[in-house]
Amino acid sequence: MKLKRLLNLALSALLCASLVGCSNSSPESKEDKTIKVGATLVPGGELLEELKPLIEEKGYKLEVLTFNDYVLPNESLNNGEIDANLFQHKPYLDEAVKSKGYKIMAGSKLYVCPGVLYSKKINSIDEFKSEDKIAISDNAASASKSLRYLEGEGLIALKEGDIVGVKDITKNPENLEFVQLDVAQIPPALEDVTAGFVDTTYAIPAGLSAKKDGIYTAPINDEYANLLAYRIEDKNREKIKVLEEVLTSDKCRELIESKYNGIVIPVF
Repeated sequence: MKLKRLLNLALSALLCASLVGCSNSSPESKEDKTIKVGATLVPGGELLEELKPLIEEKGYKLEVLTFNDYVLPNESLNNGEIDANLFQHKPYLDEAVKSKGYKIMAGSKLYVCPGVLYSKKINSIDEFKSEDKIAISDNAASASKSLRYLEGEGLIALKEGDIVGVKDITKNPENLEFVQLDVAQIPPALEDVTAGFVDTTYAIPAGLSAKKDGIYTAPINDEYANLLAYRIEDKNREKIKVLEEVLTSDKCRELIESKYNGIVIPVF
């Protein structure tokens, strides 16, 4: 009897261990087939939503988390809350990694949203006069990009350097004033400033038209291409490879070209 009871106890323990093992592995296995990507709604979020069927064909479920700012997507990625993000260019990512110590890296460059200077008050950059105000982002990398555009048009001159700011202006013949704001605040600020650089992410929801409201469109430069970013430790994971493959596919390129009509330009 004692031997039989001991055998029953041993079998019960083995069964429990087996059940526990199954219950632990099942959710993990299911979760591993879900790819979580963070993006701003336009254009990254919209694009990812339309690419879901292509991801599913490869055996994965794509979950898109939309963000309303440019800070949280990198924090969420670094913290492991999402697998990748799509909203930034490399200079912005480099600055974030440098200042925050994020363990994330750049993947494929995907598309360019050309910088556009919008105005409700003038029709050309030739119309700027003394002490006119130009709104630019308060993010260092984005501000540097905008200032370099203006330098290219001869409105200002800047010191050498990868990232430059208002303090690095060496010549300002028109004595232009630069107002640095959170990028989301620039569209409504166009009523109060002469002009402002507005990212595509915020220009489209604000109803701004590059053709109607834009007084300058920057030349295409893939240095500022939006890219896929992910944690360094995940660079060889299958789900990242699947994302890269779909986002650089012919179907993705065709989708971008047909959906955005030149406002967003593929560079892969």
